[in-house]
Amino acid sequence: MRKTMVGIMNRIPSERIPVMKNKYNFHNRYEKMKGVLSNPSDREIMLSLSQQFTDSQMKSIMTQPFDKLETMYLSDELKSEFHSPLSFMTAIDYQTYMLDDILQKVDRSTMTHSLEGREPFLDHRIIEYAAQLPDEYKYHNGIKKRILRDITYKYVPQSLLDRPKMGFAIPLASWLTNDIKEMVEDYISETKIKEQGIFNWNSIREIKDAFYNGKKEYDTKLWYVLMFQMWFEKWGD
Repeated sequence: MRKTMVGIMNRIPSERIPVMKNKYNFHNRYEKMKGVLSNPSDREIMLSLSQQFTDSQMKSIMTQPFDKLETMYLSDELKSEFHSPLSFMTAIDYQTYMLDDILQKVDRSTMTHSLEGREPFLDHRIIEYAAQLPDEYKYHNGIKKRILRDITYKYVPQSLLDRPKMGFAIPLASWLTNDIKEMVEDYISETKIKEQGIFNWNSIREIKDAFYNGKKEYDTKLWYVLMFQMWFEKWGD
């Protein structure tokens, strides 16, 4: 059933899914769901949610062999008595997404305006205590942050607290289609890719063509390639 679902999703672009195509960050989530369905083990689920290119995709994209860097996704440090899919994903988030993404954004945003940001929930005593709580205290019947919500409901109207989460995702698909399409054509051209000799042009072209032919779920993949190309032009030589 999972393989069938992945096959169907590969054939149907996210842009053609009614209603959902207008939901927040749907295109990117649609693409990541394919990886989750392909291999739903604890480690592979978290890896699929985080990476944009699988190992097999990278092999087709790169022109030369490369070595993989070991990451926290392969860690065995989590104590067995506290191990569960949720606790594993949380532990990985502490080491990766939290440090390298979210806290970086907060720090840069606040310091840009000479503000000192504080994150009281990241006190190590709170983290260590929360990490050892049973999963149902954190996620129960679809309710996230359950114990926090149970407390906050006493002080904040539930209708206000339970609004859909709004993140900080940027409109990549719109930018790549309109505002910066000329940059895509400039940095991700056949001539430039072949001159660099880093990427396989046929694989890069497939990503680029797929996106502009309606597969909006390829927006992040194309964005990553564009960011690398811009970085390489400035620092690669």
